[in-house]
Amino acid sequence: MFDYRQLDDPQQILPIATSAFALRLAEQSSADAWLNDSVRDGRELFGVYEEDRLLSGYMLYDYRMRLRKSVIPMGGIGLLCSRLDARGKGAVRRMIGGCLKTMQEKGQVVSVLDPFDESFYRNYGWEKFSRLQCVEFSPGLLAVPEEVGHDIVATDLSYPDEASMAFYNDYAATHYTLAQRHHPEWHSRTRLLSWAQDTAARGVVRFNHGEHVVGLMGYDIRRKTGEYHSTFAVNLLAYRTETTLRAMLRYIRRLSHQVSAVHLELPMDAHIWPYLANRPAKNEIRDMFMIRIVSIADLDGLGIEAPDLTLGIEVEDPLAPWNEGAWTLSIDSGRLAVAQGGTPAIRCGIGPLSSVLSGFSSFVEMIAAGKAEALESYRGQDLPKTTPFLADYF
Repeated sequence: MFDYRQLDDPQQILPIATSAFALRLAEQSSADAWLNDSVRDGRELFGVYEEDRLLSGYMLYDYRMRLRKSVIPMGGIGLLCSRLDARGKGAVRRMIGGCLKTMQEKGQVVSVLDPFDESFYRNYGWEKFSRLQCVEFSPGLLAVPEEVGHDIVATDLSYPDEASMAFYNDYAATHYTLAQRHHPEWHSRTRLLSWAQDTAARGVVRFNHGEHVVGLMGYDIRRKTGEYHSTFAVNLLAYRTETTLRAMLRYIRRLSHQVSAVHLELPMDAHIWPYLANRPAKNEIRDMFMIRIVSIADLDGLGIEAPDLTLGIEVEDPLAPWNEGAWTLSIDSGRLAVAQGGTPAIRCGIGPLSSVLSGFSSFVEMIAAGKAEALESYRGQDLPKTTPFLADYF
């Protein structure tokens, strides 16, 4: 009944996306330009057809993302939408099954998405993966000591130069669950779109010590319609030393005559509060992405900072039958070995397993919550939690 395939014409998805995401008339021309740019940058569109009529579609992004201690291929899912009159007919389920097969064939080991509804995607095997802290304050609230003998120079760029890109990718390969960025990703991060009407400018600030890049800050400058005051919104703080962080915060503090508020999006283990003279106007935690293992077998060789262990798992994954059944996961000297078969000690769906392997959750938590079942042979084996943080979006 349904035919899953790459879209015959990328423009076919626009009418569906317009209704699914309630794009206003003023936003539709920008959406058209964004779609053309995305296809030019190598994004692919797939969907489900009923004869020649497109019922549902999505955009597939090809990323390389850090997971635990390895950088692996990741499929980002965006623009997932369906016709209003196709809801409840099974088209989306058919599309997601095809999507998983497409990602497996492309060698994408995991998939990440930003959910409009967590329960919806949980039904298809995605599980919670990351959260961030959002901190807002007046720039004058920063109390950062001046450095002596550390001459770090800040340069504002509307688009990152090659040295900045190289620094970021080196940093992303060793920190959190950040994705590698090349020109398509940076174009996406720095272009202005009409539907983001509050955004006046976007760019990065490069921090140099001598000839070496030591830090990179990504930002948007925003001002709401009808308001005079602007906000400096920081979506990336890439640094390796506290000295560089202090230089970044001093840069932000000096914006006090240009912006009224600072909005920082930070990983959960980042501590800015020691540099604030008073309580920030806002400090909240926001749930972000969900993750799904596309191919358990392709996780073989993943670097994991964990004690040696062996654990058998019985996995349920009806949408990706190549993942179904018993698997033995072993960690030896910080390297994961994956083999089919063995005696299961835990039974769970692909979603809980994905969250645990990402470092966001643990088997103990999943068992306590009833999302995983401890079998007779389970002896408490577990993986240490980490701090996932992905600064990209799709």
